[in-house]
Amino acid sequence: MAKLVSEQLPNDGGYHIPQLVEAANARLKQIGRQGKRATIAAKNGSLTIRFTYHDGKDNSQKNLGLGAIGASPKGILEAERIAGLVTGQLMAGRFDLTWFNQQIGKDTSEQTKQLTCKEMLEQYKKHYFKQRKDNKTPENGWYKMYSRLEKAAAVDNKPLSSSLIKQTIESTKSNSASRKEVLNGLTNLLGFFEIEGHKALIEDYRRNNKVKPKPLNVPTDRRIMEVYSKGFAPAYNAQKKWLHRYSQWQFLFGLLATYGLRIHEAWHIANWDKPVTLKDGDWVTVDVGIDEEISVQHEGKNEVIPAILDLSNKNHILCIKHDTKTGFRMTLPISPEGHDWIKEFNLLQPLNLPDIENPMKRMGENQSCSKGTSKTAKWFNKKGYGFKAHDLRHAYSIRGHVLGYNPKALADSSGHSLRMSGNNYVQYMKLETKLANLLKASNQQQENRSQLKVFKTENASLKAQLLSKDNEIELLRTKLKMYEAIAENKNRK
Repeated sequence: MAKLVSEQLPNDGGYHIPQLVEAANARLKQIGRQGKRATIAAKNGSLTIRFTYHDGKDNSQKNLGLGAIGASPKGILEAERIAGLVTGQLMAGRFDLTWFNQQIGKDTSEQTKQLTCKEMLEQYKKHYFKQRKDNKTPENGWYKMYSRLEKAAAVDNKPLSSSLIKQTIESTKSNSASRKEVLNGLTNLLGFFEIEGHKALIEDYRRNNKVKPKPLNVPTDRRIMEVYSKGFAPAYNAQKKWLHRYSQWQFLFGLLATYGLRIHEAWHIANWDKPVTLKDGDWVTVDVGIDEEISVQHEGKNEVIPAILDLSNKNHILCIKHDTKTGFRMTLPISPEGHDWIKEFNLLQPLNLPDIENPMKRMGENQSCSKGTSKTAKWFNKKGYGFKAHDLRHAYSIRGHVLGYNPKALADSSGHSLRMSGNNYVQYMKLETKLANLLKASNQQQENRSQLKVFKTENASLKAQLLSKDNEIELLRTKLKMYEAIAENKNRK
């Protein structure tokens, strides 16, 4: 039996930051008192501590950055802890900035004020990775936000200047997500070293950076089935040694379409041929006999999720392992109405993934992409299906919404927040899908109205029958009273 520690990670990709901050502040407001209480705030991926501070001259509002403590669930918990300490210092009248900087690991000695940009990055990088030591891929965030500045600083090893900031920002495309990442990184860096001079410049770039969502070409369910049946025939000149790969790519295609997986998650399935047990918040793979399986149970209820290939498994719930973007989760298969893709895509077979050597090896300059993901993307591009492998995931989400799945269950199954699952994907529905949805809703509404009309007619008929019965009963009562009066008169005589 192998224990796979889940670390209790959230199972969605968009962490409900505003709600988590609001909940943290609700707890913080239970301590301290007005004017001597710290709260937290989140903006542009960064966290700050807010409070009123009397510096000996007058009261001033403070909004102190927390450096590399980012706006994530773990970051918010750490920010809440520090805010509680600040409240304690304010209540005791002992707060000062030196103490605060020590709490967040910031060196504010005179020496740091003369650092070159390269030296600042080196110092900040240590703090950045220390704060994110439990994150899966902190290198990705650092690369997106600071790699351009690192390159510029390596060429011109001088203190951070407006020209260096402009050069770094303008190395990205305007109105792009990459520019947004760089701007957020610069804001965090300036906040860490408490540099005020360049904030207006960065905010000006931020206001004018209008990021447009990337257009998606989400396939319809009909197109998915068409590609599955016709898109994996070997080319006439295909080498024999690669012929076995076509069925593997077809299997992976069906798996991604049916379960809405991210590509790398296909190589992280926990229960394909072995069941898993949810025990105290952790997954435990069970590859033993039924007697031994019972022996590992303990007081309380442990949920066993059967293997996909278990013949008694009717729901085919898939368990995804920890080492993925959103950690452990369960995902359900979703097929179009009238179809069963588990059977139609022949998924009930030994896991038949493309035999890519070391598929989870990280690739690219920022190590952001696995080898399996890269190879799959290249296959889709080469075959010209008209959509990307990841678009199958978007189609899965849309299919679930169209079929009326519970939004929370669908979000959990996808590894998304409710907001991301609901708003961000539904906007990419094709017009044909939206039209079909509207027609379905309209037909349902007409059917409901027809049924309501029938119910109203039946109700009126029943009321009439009841009224008639009431009249009969009243007549019988009148006759009964009359007979009783006649009988009484006879008795008197």
